[in-house]
Amino acid sequence: MNPIFLLGIAVAVFAAFFALIIYRRPKKLSEGEMAFVRNQWRMIGLGKNPKNDILEADKLLDFVLGKYGFRGSLGEKLKQAERLFADKNGVWFAHKMRNKFAHEINFTPSEFEFRKALESFRRALLDLRIKL
Repeated sequence: MNPIFLLGIAVAVFAAFFALIIYRRPKKLSEGEMAFVRNQWRMIGLGKNPKNDILEADKLLDFVLGKYGFRGSLGEKLKQAERLFADKNGVWFAHKMRNKFAHEINFTPSEFEFRKALESFRRALLDLRIKL
C-alpha cells in the first residue's frame, strides 16, 4: 500500500478518536451533583465575606466544568467552554477578580464589581444548565 494513504488513514483514525473524546462530555450533572452545586451556591453571596464568596464561586464553576469533561486549570477550561457562555467577558471578569483576590494583597473591589462578578458566575452556571 501507498505510505501516504496509510498515513492519511492513521490521521483520520486519530482525528475521529480525538473528536469522540471531546464530544463525549456529559449533557448534565447527576441529581446528587446538582444538589451539591445548588447547596454550595446558596452559601455564596450572603455578603459576609466577599473574598470568600468569589473564591468559592470560582471553585464551583471549576467543579461543574470538570464534570462536563473539560480539563486543565479553570482558565484552560474557560477557553475550551467559551462557546457555552452567553457572557464570556463576564465570566472572564469574574475569574480575573478571583485571581486578584488570590494574588494581590489588600485587593478590594467595589460593591458594584463584587456583585457583577457574582452575577457573572451565576449566569455561567445557568448557561451550563444548572438549576439554581
